[in-house]
Amino acid sequence: MEFHEILKELRKNSGITQVQMAQKLNLASQGAYRKYETGEGFPHLERLLLISKIFNVSVSYLLGETNIKNNEINEIMEKLNYPRQEKTVRYAKKLLIEQNQENKVIHLNNSLIPYEVEEEQALSAGYGEGYTQEYGKEIVYWNQQIKHDRAIIIRGNSMEPDYHYGQIALISYQNYIDVPGGIYAVDDIERGLAYIKSVYMEDEHIRLVSLNDEEDFEGNRLFPDILLPRNENIRIIGKVVDAFTPIEKDFL
Repeated sequence: MEFHEILKELRKNSGITQVQMAQKLNLASQGAYRKYETGEGFPHLERLLLISKIFNVSVSYLLGETNIKNNEINEIMEKLNYPRQEKTVRYAKKLLIEQNQENKVIHLNNSLIPYEVEEEQALSAGYGEGYTQEYGKEIVYWNQQIKHDRAIIIRGNSMEPDYHYGQIALISYQNYIDVPGGIYAVDDIERGLAYIKSVYMEDEHIRLVSLNDEEDFEGNRLFPDILLPRNENIRIIGKVVDAFTPIEKDFL
């Protein structure tokens, strides 16, 4: 089973509601927790460790790496400092991906398309990401070929469920908005921030709207609209023509 299936099973067997889990994990809403159980979201390291403590299981069990609920991994993780805990979880997730790929025996080498992604660049699906004109490039792979001008990683989750943290946004250069509410990459030059948002042009502002309409316990939107002035410091980078999660290439 995968993480979201294991989590749902553990919660139900423990008689805990989704609302209670959201509160235990200090999440803003039941909807934020529900995404963990649907596979649309994944908890960061601290919450992953908290979940393991709530259900008294190991992180390896949560990740589907073992059928043994309790083992020495929990004890080891608790003794490690935060950077080493994070490194351990990243490595465990990498091993899980490799194992799943081996089990499926899928070899896509001949059909994968390389994409040059700009390093140290990010489009924010949140409150803004640092953006510069100096960047290197790394190669990632996908099984579809889409015409584009730039490929940049997405940070944040304000554009879920359509765009996810860590996906690669493919951008076609365009310095204007041709579809109100369309998805565009926007550069706030003065503040050095860049966004991926649903964009509307207004008389004096550019309105950036998030697709994620989740609210906190008080009914406030987690990702309210962002208003940027219409001046020379705000630039439309281009239209987002697609986004994808990279496929790990097997070089063997």
